[in-house]
Amino acid sequence: MQAYSDWLAMFMAGTVLDVETCHKLHQCWQNSHICHARWATLSEPEQQVIRQLYQQKSFDWGDCFRPAPVEAWWDSLCDGDSIIPAAEPMDFRDVLPTRLDIEVNAFNGGLLTGIPSSYDHNLKQYGCKWPVGYEANICFAGENTLTVDFDTPWSPVGEDVVAVLSKQYGGEVEHWFAEQGCDYCGYARYVNGETDVYITDELEWGEADPDDEDSFPDVTGPEWIINNVAHFGG
Repeated sequence: MQAYSDWLAMFMAGTVLDVETCHKLHQCWQNSHICHARWATLSEPEQQVIRQLYQQKSFDWGDCFRPAPVEAWWDSLCDGDSIIPAAEPMDFRDVLPTRLDIEVNAFNGGLLTGIPSSYDHNLKQYGCKWPVGYEANICFAGENTLTVDFDTPWSPVGEDVVAVLSKQYGGEVEHWFAEQGCDYCGYARYVNGETDVYITDELEWGEADPDDEDSFPDVTGPEWIINNVAHFGG
């Protein structure tokens, strides 16, 4: 019961999922011995509650459009098969941790009253709907310099994330971003946790080939964005 009480206290407090809290939560899971509560050992009322929750949240919690049967899913939790050993390669939650209650409510929300969905929280805290940099590519790595190209869904990573990153490492971070679908680009510089420069502009375009109906005009400016992004988005 103590393990559950400890977990519930962190859940009710909306505890931030930093490294220390994650270790505490893992210890709660180990101390609860829930790994021994396999599906066949549960009472019918317990199974019914789990079925209802799984029907509502299986995609959010299992990240799968075709979820496994509830019995197999539950036993996989007991076995620890679903435990992911590491974060995404470029996970913004390593910089700005999310909250336990928000992660339980998950991407589509609707489970917990008064708690935002992780979709809404992601947009507010990280600037994009999924807090991960995709297709990350280290273009240059020097003694004191690192250049990385990455994509984010729909919108650039938020100012708070990059500002905190610059503070954590006590350095300067420059961020160029562009989204041709929205005719949008920008540049920002952060120094020791503070925003030093932040500008945005519209993309400039060349002419499409009049003899090729499938041609698309190239981005020609602003000059400061050219050669500073790997591509201009979707």
